[in-house]
Amino acid sequence: APALQSINLYCSRLTDNGMKLLSEAIQHAPALQYISLQCPDLTDHGMKLLSDAIRHAPGLQCISLYGFSLSDDCLKLFSEAIRHAPALQSINLYCSRLTDNGMKLLSEAIQHAPALQYISLQCPDLTDHGMKLL
Repeated sequence: APALQSINLYCSRLTDNGMKLLSEAIQHAPALQYISLQCPDLTDHGMKLLSDAIRHAPGLQCISLYGFSLSDDCLKLFSEAIRHAPALQSINLYCSRLTDNGMKLLSEAIQHAPALQYISLQCPDLTDHGMKLL
């Protein structure tokens, strides 16, 4: 759908195959500006698929991820995608786990996001050291 501007998915059982289909849809939606996903069972492979798709969404302005347990590997993939999202203005992460190393990866990536204006982090594991890295 070339005119698609927003994707909101709240799913508890999205498999890697489902994420592959979603990623393909994102790559074929040049007008896409907003992605909101609540998929707590997303795997590292699913995050790789999503991150690859974000790289093909040049107009993406906002991404919200809810309920994830973001491993450092997942955050590395997500951080790489942020570096290739020139229009990204807002990041909302509501995750169940985020390590200090993950915060370091995220903080390095946002240095390369020139349009970024807003970050919201709601992660119970966030430490003082992690905040310092941000």
